[in-house]
Amino acid sequence: MNASDVGVARIDRGELRRLVSEKYSEVATNPELGFHFHTGRPLAAMLGYHSDVLDCLPSANLASFAGTGNPFLFGDLQAGERALK
Repeated sequence: MNASDVGVARIDRGELRRLVSEKYSEVATNPELGFHFHTGRPLAAMLGYHSDVLDCLPSANLASFAGTGNPFLFGDLQAGERALK
């Protein structure tokens, strides 16, 4: 397969954004439902969050975690630095 064989996906970006937002909202409000992707403390651990940090979080907050990365994996923020989303 070469680059010319790949087609352009016909995705409504607005609809995709809405559906992703709905799914993250569902995880946040009903983490006990179970999902087709990792969530909660197991996901946070897979992403490299240290257990001492996770232990300080309220269990309800941690249960609804559905992040996609760990911005602190390469180090803590230093004075004057900012994390952007």
